[in-house]
Amino acid sequence: MATTSILAQLSATAAALAAPAMLFLGAGTAQADILARATAAPGGVDVLILSDDDDPANAPSGWCTYTSTVRGNPIGKPLPAINVPIYVQARVPSRLWFPSFPTGSTWDVKVNCPNVGPQFTTVVW
Repeated sequence: MATTSILAQLSATAAALAAPAMLFLGAGTAQADILARATAAPGGVDVLILSDDDDPANAPSGWCTYTSTVRGNPIGKPLPAINVPIYVQARVPSRLWFPSFPTGSTWDVKVNCPNVGPQFTTVVW
C-alpha cells in the first residue's frame, strides 16, 4: 500500500490551485493576489488587472497605484508607467490602456493598494 505525506498532498493542492492563475497571466507571479495580462489594442496595449484571493475581503482593492518597468536595457522600449491610479475591486477585472508597441520584453508590475501591501507580478509585452 502506497502512502503520501501531508506535505506532498499540500504541495499537489497548491499546484492545482495555482494552475488557473498561471493560465490567465501567461507569465510567473511573485504574489498570487494580483494577476496581470497585456493584450494588443489599437495604438497601444490593454493591461487587465485582476485582484483575486480565496477571501474577497482580503483581496487587494480600492484606489491603488500601478507601476510597470521593463527588465534589462530600457533603450528602444516604451516608457515605464509609474504610480498610475487605478480602482481595483476583488474578482472584477480593471483595465488600463497605454500607448505602446510589443517588444517581447518582461515587465515588472507592482500594484499598491491601501488595504494590503504591494503586490508584484510580471507580464511579457
